[in-house]
Amino acid sequence: MCPAFCLTDYKVQSLTFSKAILDLKDDHTTKVRDKHNKFCSVNVQMSRLQSSDGVYLLRKVEMKDLEFRPHDGLVAEMERLHRLEQETLASWGKAGIT
Repeated sequence: MCPAFCLTDYKVQSLTFSKAILDLKDDHTTKVRDKHNKFCSVNVQMSRLQSSDGVYLLRKVEMKDLEFRPHDGLVAEMERLHRLEQETLASWGKAGIT
């Protein structure tokens, strides 16, 4: 027997771990989450680790468990910000600022 604890994806935001056991299996018996929420949850879980060497999966993951994506509005906003960044960099380049 060994002591253990668990953290939600909400609780681990801003933390960094060298190792973690993750449950990425899409469990249909739990609270219903849309594809965007699943995307955010997995993104938070995976981004808290220092490297992929520290990832251990609690259950076998299948491709159907990973069928999610960010909200279309988020994708559109990221594209808008990227265009704005490119325009800003181009205008700075014209002004001779490096």
